Amino acid sequence: MLNANLLLIMNQKMFKIFFAIFLWFTLSISSAQNPVQISVSNNTLAATDSILPFWLTANQHGKIKQSNSFLNITDIYAGQVYQTNTDLKIGYTWGTNLIAAFGNNNYFQVNQVFAGFLFHGWEIKGGMFYNDTKYAGLSTTNGNLAQSQNSRAVPAIRFSTFGFKSFPFAKKWLSFYGEYEEGFLNDERYVDGAHLHHKSLYFKFKPASDWDLKIGFEHYVMWGGTSRNETVGELPDGFNDYWRYVFALPGYDDFLETDQLNSSGNQLGTYQLEVVKNFSKLVATFYLSHPFEDNSGLNWHNLPDNLLGLHLKINKDDSFITDILYEFTNTRQQSISDSIYWFDENSGKWKMKEFDNYYNHGIYRSGFTYRQQTMSSPLFFPLKLSDGISIGIRSNRFFAHHIGARGYFSENFRWKGMLTYIQHLGTWSEPYISSQNQVSGFFEVRFVNNHFPLEIGVGTAADFDKDKGKNLGFNLSVVKNW
Repeated sequence: MLNANLLLIMNQKMFKIFFAIFLWFTLSISSAQNPVQISVSNNTLAATDSILPFWLTANQHGKIKQSNSFLNITDIYAGQVYQTNTDLKIGYTWGTNLIAAFGNNNYFQVNQVFAGFLFHGWEIKGGMFYNDTKYAGLSTTNGNLAQSQNSRAVPAIRFSTFGFKSFPFAKKWLSFYGEYEEGFLNDERYVDGAHLHHKSLYFKFKPASDWDLKIGFEHYVMWGGTSRNETVGELPDGFNDYWRYVFALPGYDDFLETDQLNSSGNQLGTYQLEVVKNFSKLVATFYLSHPFEDNSGLNWHNLPDNLLGLHLKINKDDSFITDILYEFTNTRQQSISDSIYWFDENSGKWKMKEFDNYYNHGIYRSGFTYRQQTMSSPLFFPLKLSDGISIGIRSNRFFAHHIGARGYFSENFRWKGMLTYIQHLGTWSEPYISSQNQVSGFFEVRFVNNHFPLEIGVGTAADFDKDKGKNLGFNLSVVKNW
């Protein structure tokens, strides 16, 4: 009886301790959460051509397919996010996006379904989820040539820091941010079942209270899978093989000969630079994104190829202009400095030099695309399609000028506009006979009033091409948030 009573007392104490821990954990998480957010939006889009204009479809997370002249699309979102609190220690997030589109081509898709957990400055997140929007949504590619918001999210699991973490020895002036991610390309593509590895590392320096300097890199690898080319077949995807891909090392004997001579898989990435200066009335941000696909890009042999951007944020929320942005993108060189051909004195013949061929690949022939849309900047277009799958980007040599701005006409009327000029040259191996020039514009006005139940937007977009003529488009949107 004594042992039973002692056991009962011990169990009661353990229960109380467990309950206290559980209660603390639950309250900690609950206090770290914003309320559940629900949003329903409906967009009606129409065009004068058989396809929608560029800026009605680009950077829409793959929600709007271009091959429509008319489309009515409903987007239903429900989710919960962390509180925007720098002292946040523990919390969770989740969300889902459902898309239903009716028009020339009807389709239904799940754009987001994810869950994440935060613990003392570290986060793990799994599913299909969007990245944060930067530069007021005015950039052609969110400030990163290799990571836009153009395609649907790839199913992945990500381990990362939650924002920038300070170094213990330099808390005031040095911090870092990093991601490690594994994704699965589950669409119809040339190499079926391929994986997508991604990692990034950034350092932020603060030399003065009104200056920030961020430098870092993004690294992607397509690996594994089974090629439709029977001579290639199944590509290595074992545990030991994985680390050859991740660290961009040459492959073993069971790899393709090209992977044994070079890095394994389809390697690509960017160097990133961002400089922020805070003035009394505005914040100025300069950024650079430099692409690499092999050692020539890593060693800056393709120095002229960059995305350069300047974003000005006005420190007045309701001014006529709150944000203005300019970007210049150049991808024409691709490590070819003079002529694309060189003379081999041993053979006495002219030979083609190696070029970078951004976001295309000889083995992973669908290139850096997902569900027939580029994961890189949407300015890399058009795609080449065969039997309903992507087999690469038709033109990856181009230069582009882009401007964007947004602001307020009044307290309840917001506006946003973008204008892009792009000149495409094709690729080094398949150049256009003459350059393809296009001007694409977009302008939208939105009515937002807390006393009115709906948010209403009216927009127009247009493409002007010297060969294809012009294409005008219109968009009416209605949004309800809870």
